Amino acid sequence: MADKSRFTKEMQNYYDTLPAFLQESISQSTSSFNDLQSLRAFAQRVRDEKKS
Repeated sequence: MADKSRFTKEMQNYYDTLPAFLQESISQSTSSFNDLQSLRAFAQRVRDEKKS
């Protein structure tokens, strides 16, 4: 599971704006999110997969 306690304030602010299904995907992910860029990239991949 993603360790949200390691999110920067910027990452947490972005996470808080996401729809619930993306927040859940991030929370359940085994990925490590080291910065805002990696968090955004993951959210975009999930969005793209949902559209397919």
